[in-house]
Amino acid sequence: MRQFDSMLRQGLMDANLAQYERALQSAESGEIDFSPRYLRERMRFLADPWSWARRRGQPGQHRRARVNWRLIAVVAALLLLSACAYAVVTGQFSQWFPRMGVNPRSPETSEEVLTRTGTVIEQSQTVGNTTVTLHAAIWDGDYVWLSIEIESPDLPDEVQRHTPLHTGDCRLILREDQWEEYTRNSVIEHYAGEGTDPSPEQLEADVQAKLEEGPRDVLWLFWPEEREGNTLVFQTQSFLSSNWFTETKRPELTLHLENLATYADGKGESIIDENGYAHNPGPGTIFIEGPFDLTFTLEEPILPIHYEGGDVEVTITDIPLRFTGFELSTLELSTTYEAVNPEDLPEPGPNLSPEENDRRFQATAAVSRAVEDSVQGLWTEDGKYVDLSNSESSGSGGYASRRYPYPVDPAAVTAINIAGTRVELSELERLEG
Repeated sequence: MRQFDSMLRQGLMDANLAQYERALQSAESGEIDFSPRYLRERMRFLADPWSWARRRGQPGQHRRARVNWRLIAVVAALLLLSACAYAVVTGQFSQWFPRMGVNPRSPETSEEVLTRTGTVIEQSQTVGNTTVTLHAAIWDGDYVWLSIEIESPDLPDEVQRHTPLHTGDCRLILREDQWEEYTRNSVIEHYAGEGTDPSPEQLEADVQAKLEEGPRDVLWLFWPEEREGNTLVFQTQSFLSSNWFTETKRPELTLHLENLATYADGKGESIIDENGYAHNPGPGTIFIEGPFDLTFTLEEPILPIHYEGGDVEVTITDIPLRFTGFELSTLELSTTYEAVNPEDLPEPGPNLSPEENDRRFQATAAVSRAVEDSVQGLWTEDGKYVDLSNSESSGSGGYASRRYPYPVDPAAVTAINIAGTRVELSELERLEG
């Protein structure tokens, strides 16, 4: 009997792979198009086979269903195999994370980079008449991005694409022992950055104070990317630094969703009190109660690469700048720089006049604009140029970053364009992680 079971499983696997091989051959012509209904049904099956079997076995009336658990196990294995392989081959990560962008000249390269730093999750949980599906995660060593769908007949009409939502009870929770490891290393790095050497007692007190906050991070930026009927599509992110892990290579996280609501004023705008301070208006209508808890383990990311020892001097709009270091991740280029402030610029302090504060602000803004104009692009090992001049930028105080228009393997970058100066990374000191 065991031999027959083994042969049956192998035969089913071979049949599935044969069918999948035909699907791969037609992928480039765009023939593969799993319907949303099929994908949702597949997710419900993988999340809860027993409920799925009961529902399929009782189409119109309550009756006892005979469930072939051996067949269900085989089907689950086949579906998981198809889900993972399909994501890699047909650009599923790019569909789950559209804001990451796709290289129009080489979409398969963008997908390959996302696949190497991503995790296929495909978990669903149903509470009441609401189903939450967590498709996948991307971790670049600094941030975790999640692709989430919420399906419910109770979605308010006013919740549409980019509607801000109140997420006070929504968290991304790190496993407790990993949270302690993560917290301790973050406190140690904080003191190292300040150049101070705390006593063991002070260090431990700070660690314990942080641990009391709990192993969680609020999902602040939470609004739908799309709404399709009764389904909301999300792509949200949370900070998670790989530098703060020593033993852990693959963190275990739990996505906790509870009491998702509109804002009290319907738009999520801050309320300004009589003293001029902004306050969050708080939740309005709770339309997803939950709670939902989806636990998953991240794959190891493509870690950022640091380059130090730079001495690139440029002048933009009469502002001299000196770039000293670069960090390349799969999604952005970060730089460290030094700027020479005007000699008559007053030092910051509480006693500055409004005119002096305005002059400092204008000078700082001018430096930020100069830095933004300086970081123009990068070259990869295949000789291609990636233009960053129109991409999203951020930073201040000696640190600035530029988002890529699409994912890039940091190990494939050979040079950076700083205000028309080609900076060869091979001439700098490379630091991994």
